Amino acid sequence: MSDLQCAARIVVVNPPGLSDVAWLASAIHLEKVQAVYAADDVPDTGPVETLADDLGVPSHLGHGDLHDGSEGLAELVDRHRGECIVVVRGGADADPAMLLVDADGTTRQPIEGLT
Repeated sequence: MSDLQCAARIVVVNPPGLSDVAWLASAIHLEKVQAVYAADDVPDTGPVETLADDLGVPSHLGHGDLHDGSEGLAELVDRHRGECIVVVRGGADADPAMLLVDADGTTRQPIEGLT
């Protein structure tokens, strides 16, 4: 990962967090999301595409391993410095979270209004 001057803002969502896509899209629309990425371990990409459509941004499906510490996630962080993206990846957590990733590391926090 290159030296980041501005944090990449990554909304992390697991499949259980996609049970109400319209609500999720309305809850994060002020983040000015640039794209929605889905990892290879997301079993149903229909809700991912619906979320991207609701946010008016492109979806990128089958984007490899996007878990913390993966090369795939590091690539997205580098590509989206100073921007916000959504990453959908396998997991059981129903509550989306915000990752702020910069040169100092990663900070995980709940998304305001979602928890």
